[in-house]
Amino acid sequence: MSSAIHILGASGLIGSAILAKLPWAYCPGRADLDLNNAGRLNASAFPDGGTLVHAAGITDEEFAADPAAAWARATRQTQALLDAACRAGITRLIYISTAHVYGPLEGDITEARPVNPLGDYALAHYATEQLCRRAALQRGLDVLILRPCAVYGLPPDLGRFKRWSLIPFSFPRELCQTGRIVLKSDGEQRRNFVSAASIAAEAAAFVAAPAEPGRCRVQNAIGADDMTVYAFAQACITWLAPESGLVERPAPKSAPQPAPLAYRSRYTSAEPRSTLETTIRALAAHF
Repeated sequence: MSSAIHILGASGLIGSAILAKLPWAYCPGRADLDLNNAGRLNASAFPDGGTLVHAAGITDEEFAADPAAAWARATRQTQALLDAACRAGITRLIYISTAHVYGPLEGDITEARPVNPLGDYALAHYATEQLCRRAALQRGLDVLILRPCAVYGLPPDLGRFKRWSLIPFSFPRELCQTGRIVLKSDGEQRRNFVSAASIAAEAAAFVAAPAEPGRCRVQNAIGADDMTVYAFAQACITWLAPESGLVERPAPKSAPQPAPLAYRSRYTSAEPRSTLETTIRALAAHF
């Protein structure tokens, strides 16, 4: 079986971390692999077959810019990608999805929780998951679907980074630029923070393990840090501006709150200790 690895989305936060973990991987060029133009997909983008890592899933920003194009890329164009990959001899597939396919992030969530995607972003990722699952069933691919919650890390190019609405990035930037973090809610919702490097370690472990043709494994990518959004904002103050930083938020709700999120996995996490503080400090240094 080929040991070749091909990374789609290698210039992004998670894809670049996977490339750093698997530096011998091949990154298909735009001329061969253009997900925005399914007719241009070329099986030659995957020389030697092997494993395809799909770390170029759809984003909220893409839905905001062009919903129809975002849906097409998540569905029709992803199917064209899988067709081209199978023609080229790809036998294993890793897809980076999202915890949002479970619906509201509250209560005890393991891989046994039924999915309940509500927003376009979650629905699109789940649609892509289903295409990957069908490829496992019908074409015998060995598939790993990773579902992270709140991903943090150092983007390879901050100038081209577009996901500033995500709190691991928006909070330190806002604090450095304005001296405060303004929350849109009371911030009592919990999140599990996982590093891009940890997701890369999970991908590398899957590549290193024996293949199981026809398998589709779903795994929550779990990080070492679990806290409320408000607690994370306060942590940013402690790490970056303990003397002058402020957190502003609406008054906490008096109504009964949903069960706090406990994001867990039946699989062993690849992240033994926290790197969140180090990463937030490094991000702040860029501002």
